[in-house]
Amino acid sequence: MTAVPTDHDPVRPEPPTTYYDGAAKIPGFGDPPDRCRGLTPVGFCEAGHTVLGRSSCGTRYCPDHWRDWAEDAVISMVARMAAYRHVEEGAEKRVSHVVASPPQDRRYSEREMWETRRDAYDALDAAGVRGGPVVTHPYRTNDRGDQLYATAQDAGDVEEETGRWAFLRDVADGWVDLTRYIEAAPHYHVPIAPAKDVSPEGTGDWVVKRIRTMRAFHLRDTESYRDMVASAYYVLTHGAVAQHRNTTTWFGEVHPATFDPEEELTAAAWSRIQMEAEKAVKEDPEEEEEGGGARHGPDECPTEECEEIVVDALHLDEYLSDDEWVTSIRAYRDGRARLARLRGLLAWWDKRTDRPPPSVASDKERMRDWLQERGEVFAPGVKQVSLQTAVM
Repeated sequence: MTAVPTDHDPVRPEPPTTYYDGAAKIPGFGDPPDRCRGLTPVGFCEAGHTVLGRSSCGTRYCPDHWRDWAEDAVISMVARMAAYRHVEEGAEKRVSHVVASPPQDRRYSEREMWETRRDAYDALDAAGVRGGPVVTHPYRTNDRGDQLYATAQDAGDVEEETGRWAFLRDVADGWVDLTRYIEAAPHYHVPIAPAKDVSPEGTGDWVVKRIRTMRAFHLRDTESYRDMVASAYYVLTHGAVAQHRNTTTWFGEVHPATFDPEEELTAAAWSRIQMEAEKAVKEDPEEEEEGGGARHGPDECPTEECEEIVVDALHLDEYLSDDEWVTSIRAYRDGRARLARLRGLLAWWDKRTDRPPPSVASDKERMRDWLQERGEVFAPGVKQVSLQTAVM
């Protein structure tokens, strides 16, 4: 999915005084839960690197699978907002990306950051926002982060569609490193906000700003769904994550207690909207034009300094039967090890070997060593017997 960045200038020139730095995090900067700790070989690249992955847990905290959580959340959010827009008439269909910043007359703790979200509903309502999904944001980028991003842009090291947060996520080496580029500043985004107009009058000490207005909505217009997806996904990538707290809540006319798509729409229309929302998230527009369809798994090898495409493990037997390709892999300095790991992957795929113990499945290097050992047992010319028999 291609996400169009929705970066904005600071809502206020200075952030509110806070003391929750590090207490609240953003998606992907936690520990993977037990159910996704086991590594499995999911494919290989054209250069013979074995690509490992984990069964998706779909949680906000997981470094490997937070994007799965984000995609599911975006599909649900966009489908709900599309249903609301479908039943509205005329200018009521108009939606924008709106952000609200709280007053600076008090010191914010982490608890107060979450509780102030209710005050955000009132400020947004006063500004003309009739409801929608609210994503709590605990941080904004600081001067150091902004300067690093600007320098990378000037050097041509950042793709045009990459926003500041996406860039800083990629360059940061873990949460502690990321905190060098951000600062606590609570604010509240409505990535898809139904509002004919957004007026700052009546919001008191709150600052409410419209970031951008989205294109008109039509039930079968894929681009209108993608426009909403871009805003929702980017906002969720750096929303607040904390135990027992929801990153996204709803208010106003689109709150689940007020608006039920199944009651407001025909079954056919609601089904169509859900299908279009999932399509807008899961399918890449460029691949769709080329007939590639939805993407599955990583497109590029995650091995450092390797930019070869990743191939599904389903095709490994075919590749290993290609003498020319095998010879090209042997030409690498560690080509023998690469091929051994691939044969170990094939043995795994064909269920000809046992499964690794948890101590191996939780560590990438141990997992690669384990695959290499199995691959050497199942090398060409070696009788294919069980590993236990082979080492006796």
